[in-house]
Amino acid sequence: MPYQGGFSPGIFPIKDFKRSRVMEIAPDVWMIEGYISSNFLKNPPSCNCFVLLDEDMVLLVDTGTYGFYREPILKILRRYRQEGAKRLVLMLTQGHFDHVANNDLILEAGYDDVRFLLPEVELTTIDLYNHWNNEAVELLEYYNPFRMLPMKGPTVIPNLVSRVSIELARAIFRLNTKILFRGIKTLADRAEILTSESRIKKQYGDTELWGWEVGRFFAIHDGTHSPGHTSFYDPKYKLLLTGDATLEINPPFFNGSMDACIDYMQRFRRLAEQGDIEIATDAHRSSIWTQKLQDEAKYDPLHPLQKVDVVTGKQDCAAFYDFFEEYFRALKAETLGILKRLGQATIPEIVEEFRASPNPYARFKNIIAFPKLPSRTDVMVANILKEADAPRRREGNRIIFTPPEKA
Repeated sequence: MPYQGGFSPGIFPIKDFKRSRVMEIAPDVWMIEGYISSNFLKNPPSCNCFVLLDEDMVLLVDTGTYGFYREPILKILRRYRQEGAKRLVLMLTQGHFDHVANNDLILEAGYDDVRFLLPEVELTTIDLYNHWNNEAVELLEYYNPFRMLPMKGPTVIPNLVSRVSIELARAIFRLNTKILFRGIKTLADRAEILTSESRIKKQYGDTELWGWEVGRFFAIHDGTHSPGHTSFYDPKYKLLLTGDATLEINPPFFNGSMDACIDYMQRFRRLAEQGDIEIATDAHRSSIWTQKLQDEAKYDPLHPLQKVDVVTGKQDCAAFYDFFEEYFRALKAETLGILKRLGQATIPEIVEEFRASPNPYARFKNIIAFPKLPSRTDVMVANILKEADAPRRREGNRIIFTPPEKA
């Protein structure tokens, strides 16, 4: 059963969904275009979904949010079955709700051999309700995340949550996550678990990657956007699908990793420079929805490749990953630089300075903010401080950080 939740039931722009395209981005590699709005809570996003054929096996990567996307996915799956495909494998770039809400469609595709492969470390993410609520509890060790929610805008829930006690805020948050995830059946209980120990190493030129082989494809465990985040490489067409690793909102959750984002952008850039990647896209790249979001949110992209559906050619693919490497490095450097300049500070104090930063990357990050998009500067700051081992101490209700030694 697909997603049935949301804070404003019944207003989802179905006509907008029909603008989404089904594109063959390489021979027998299909991208079913998702959806992005300018209000995350009212109209949650849906990821791009991918269907890839390898002889008699079909690999489905991600299943999207809304029921609308089931038909175009099933149409491709059934066509390949009629043409002789015998095995269907579902894998996810991550366990977030906009990537998993239609997972049960694999049971309707008519294949006798159906598998759902899921990295073990992603089990805590695909447990949607507990993931979001446990995250809020973990953040309380760094700052009060409820009081960092926006005080302005059309969404009533954040306005209310930011004003109440932690206990009541947590209760409201739990209720609303139940509403948001209503109807989703992730099939996690039916997944075959991929352990970290079962990963193999692949070497491409001077670049080392770890992951799992699925037919000719290599599922790269990069741990960027979530602990079990996976990118997918097709060596036949030199194609890389990076899920949410190449996403401007990174890291949106405390269990993501800014350091992994930087690391893998460097690795992917090297692969492209060496000629191993000539086609690149991800789970939310879309010329249609990027332009719509740009118009509604009134911002300009930092790089022209942010606006394309698919990046092609060795040079442009390298430039694409180079941009994200530079972007992630700049956000981390700006955050740690603010803390160093202040000497000591709370996360809200660092966020306030970050929002006033003239750095173009910081300005862009501030524009694509919650609730327009699931981009939380406070969560990003907490993630960076956690990974940098910034010392912290509690003074009353304040949690104060000092610059890390290794920064």
